[in-house]
Amino acid sequence: MKDGVPERKANRLATYNYSQSGVYFITICSKNKRCTFGTIVGGGVPDAPRTRLSPTGKIVARQLGNMIAFYPHVRIEKYVVMPNHIHLLIAIQQGPSGASRTPPPTSARASQVIPMFISTLKRLTNKTAGHALWQRGYYDHIIRSPDDYNTIWHYIDTNPAKWAQDTLYVTDFPDPVRRPGCCTNKEVTQMSRYFTKTLAALEPYVPGEELKIDNLVKLNANENPYPPAPGVAAAVEAAVPGLRLYSDLSNRALNEAIAAHWGVQPENILCGNGSDENLLLALRAFCDETHPLAFADITYSFYPVLCDLLHIPQHVILVEEDFSLDLSKYHGLNETIVIANPNAPTTLLQPVAAIEEVVRTNPDSIVIVDEAYIDFAGPNASCVPLTKKYDNVIVVQTFSKSHNLAGARVGFCVANPELIADMNRIKFSYSPYNVNSLSQAAAVAAMEDENYFRDTVGKICATRADTMTKLRERGFTGPDSATNFLFVTTSRMPCKQIFERLRQKGVLIRYFSAPRLSDYLRITIGTPEQMQRFFEELDLILG
Repeated sequence: MKDGVPERKANRLATYNYSQSGVYFITICSKNKRCTFGTIVGGGVPDAPRTRLSPTGKIVARQLGNMIAFYPHVRIEKYVVMPNHIHLLIAIQQGPSGASRTPPPTSARASQVIPMFISTLKRLTNKTAGHALWQRGYYDHIIRSPDDYNTIWHYIDTNPAKWAQDTLYVTDFPDPVRRPGCCTNKEVTQMSRYFTKTLAALEPYVPGEELKIDNLVKLNANENPYPPAPGVAAAVEAAVPGLRLYSDLSNRALNEAIAAHWGVQPENILCGNGSDENLLLALRAFCDETHPLAFADITYSFYPVLCDLLHIPQHVILVEEDFSLDLSKYHGLNETIVIANPNAPTTLLQPVAAIEEVVRTNPDSIVIVDEAYIDFAGPNASCVPLTKKYDNVIVVQTFSKSHNLAGARVGFCVANPELIADMNRIKFSYSPYNVNSLSQAAAVAAMEDENYFRDTVGKICATRADTMTKLRERGFTGPDSATNFLFVTTSRMPCKQIFERLRQKGVLIRYFSAPRLSDYLRITIGTPEQMQRFFEELDLILG
């Protein structure tokens, strides 16, 4: 109990095998937990409290009745539509018939069926309504016994009568898949009447804020504060005459430069318009509505956006209380997996051996390792060597961070040639000239200047250590970073207030309003001069 209100249990069990079928209690909330599905009416016998469904609520109820047509092996044994959420008691059966209230565990993939079922329900109701109806997440409870089953059955029956109690949870009802960077700006999410209804629920990724003011110190987008390698400008200039022609489809020179740097073959490389495009190509090639994407609840917020865009079910795995990843939760999932390493915004690094276990225990599924910040993590931190040992791992990197080319938009991935061919099949289906000639030339020059690369990375790492020391002296805490940014918190002043007051002074850092991150700030490492300005303004704010 907390303040007289029962506390909710964790929505995932650390030791439970989610690969078995059975009976599950599911809760799904409306978007922003608004009471769009109806109102509670009635209050006495025989007029017991019940939900009077709105037109939107009726859409939801009708679709629940139609779900058997899409998933004949899933039986909705009981449900209730409440004003801002629904409860479902569903049984995953051994076959399309023979429903049982307590079916025994089988080899059926409950961990796949549940997110697929919910994703389909959301997509179809959104399409009928013409707009987004749902929060991204959902909650599941495993029915472990007949008594547990009967308790949940009774709870659903009496839920309208307990609406007043339910409303106590409205303000702090956790949303495990709401991540930093997801769009909350109404102006951004507005769409015309012509926008396709299949993407009505799409919330676009929101990058770090851009301000055009004098003396701006921009520490909010994890960009490199130093200019590109000296040879980049000359390389770009030399490429200008070739702009009358299309760019090299094969990115041959760039692939060779990357391959030489990482000790692989050019056929192991695929380049994209930033690492984000490589992620899109991988997800489009290796995920679909029957093969979910598994990722952490606190990580790069572009992953759920891509899932929504491509209609890929999401399997969200909670990070630990200290923001670390328990990679044992990823063993044997048999789902496509993406791991940001080091993770963002938490800065934490997983050892190669731990990720190798994830790869090894999922031999029939792709494991994507997103290494946008790996060059700041020290030697032998990259998983690229795993691509020589396993045929199911893809390592994604970018030129934006350590190679000082965020504006050129160049990323790449390293993988088995067969996986590269799969992704090339997708690339040539929509954007064959995806990396322009100037960007290719710039990236080759940057990759070949090894000394400048190491010097720049070394400067940033040195400034990172100095900055963290100074922050700790001022009462901030946070993990040791393996990236080009810091993830810190303090009790001296609310982090949102620090962010807003720094912004007023022309110093941009990143603040996330997500519940588990709202007490933290993300600070990109700039030049020593930029960090000095940051501390000058910070000290004035803190007093």
